[in-house]
Amino acid sequence: MDNFSSLIFVYICNIMRSATQFVSVLFHPLLMPLYAFWLLLNSGGYLSYAVPEKFRQYLYLVIFVSTFLMPSLLTWIMVQKGWIRNMEMEDRTERHLPYLITLSCYIAAAYLLFKLPLPRMFSLTIMGAAITILIAFLINLRWKISIHMIGIGGLMGLFYGFGRYFHMKTVLVLVLIAIIAGLVASARLFRKSHTPGQVYGGFMIGFLAEIGFIAIVSDLLLSN
Repeated sequence: MDNFSSLIFVYICNIMRSATQFVSVLFHPLLMPLYAFWLLLNSGGYLSYAVPEKFRQYLYLVIFVSTFLMPSLLTWIMVQKGWIRNMEMEDRTERHLPYLITLSCYIAAAYLLFKLPLPRMFSLTIMGAAITILIAFLINLRWKISIHMIGIGGLMGLFYGFGRYFHMKTVLVLVLIAIIAGLVASARLFRKSHTPGQVYGGFMIGFLAEIGFIAIVSDLLLSN
């Protein structure tokens, strides 16, 4: 019976490891801008009608390439060159250069969106993400922080800010993001990738950074 119980325990642990790995990949922080754009364009608000259907696929492609594919590819090249050990970057010091590369890609994406005939909220979405990456980089100089939770916290802060300052209907989106945040936090803790403080601190940093950025931008836009 003891052997049988041990086998069941090992089997459940293996399932949990696979499930938490899946959650960590599915909600990778570099995918947050793509999810944000999809939610903005499909949430039923006025932004859903701001971009023609035929142009949406192009917009998704631009966001995917500039905020996910390019940073991931450049980080992978760093792994191949031996500059960092793996894509997980468990060592805090290995994250410095990838953060700066990602920040550069996000700034370039925000500039491109600013130049396109799109509502300013789209370029602001990427700029807000860039701000959170900059804050993560600065914190990472001294302490390790969960970039997964900064990403999901930033996503929640984005939609909370849009709801509060731009009067968008975001309640259902916020509930969905809160559920996802719980899954991601549980996954990172189960995998022992971070301490509870790094997980909860990451979420609050991303959340507050986005809200602060949107609050400042909304005041500037309304004052003009």
